[in-house]
Amino acid sequence: MVLGWFWPNSITHFQLENPNLNGFRSRIAIELLWAPSVALPLVAGASAWLISWASSGVTSLNVVGLALVLGSVGWLATRVIFLAENVAAKILREDAEKAAKAEEDQLDQLQLRLRADRDFRTKDYLTLLRTCRSEFEEFAKKPGIAIQSHEIVKQVRQLFWSATQQLEQSLKLQMLAERLLGDEKKKILEQREHTLGEIRVSIEHMQSAVLHYQELMSKEQNTDLEGLRDELDASLRVAKRTEERMRDLEGSLDFDTRLEQ
Repeated sequence: MVLGWFWPNSITHFQLENPNLNGFRSRIAIELLWAPSVALPLVAGASAWLISWASSGVTSLNVVGLALVLGSVGWLATRVIFLAENVAAKILREDAEKAAKAEEDQLDQLQLRLRADRDFRTKDYLTLLRTCRSEFEEFAKKPGIAIQSHEIVKQVRQLFWSATQQLEQSLKLQMLAERLLGDEKKKILEQREHTLGEIRVSIEHMQSAVLHYQELMSKEQNTDLEGLRDELDASLRVAKRTEERMRDLEGSLDFDTRLEQ
């Protein structure tokens, strides 16, 4: 309740996107409340009152307890006013670092699995995707453009993960083709080539969008990113259609069952 009236302005986008907002606020409250400089005087004051009560009331203990509790509450209020935004930023930063590490681990595993297809293109595509995303996100962190770039960052990430999912599908297609013969194998390999072509196009769109974005944001004036957002929306619509087609293909071929045989 202490934080009910306070909310850091710098985390507006988290507020809009994260459904567990109450949990996030609770983490801020806990971080502020359980700092030793707050918790220890509060516990000591409560202990003084408890000892006084057990001793049938000792005035000096009551005064000391009151002073400690009021001091603790006052310091907590000071921390809420001056430190809550820093604490919120720290929690967000820690969560972002954990998520980034989990993503990199996932991508490293995909890089290792792609060795199984013995096709240098898939490894190169993943390397290009990771490099492009890394350069883009690093640029988007520059002071003064982070909030303006929020939607673009979201779209680029969606395009990135869509392309990596297609790489996963290309690996499944290759593994399935190795178990087939004749026309059925040829059909699967043709589908894989089509998928690799779409991945290459997605990478080109992503690289073009990132370059366009960097050029726009390097200007010394407020930039309208609506055109770039429209470009990325078009690329994402194509990627979505590809994902739907691949899901239909997986269902018709029963990928998982056939690969387990």
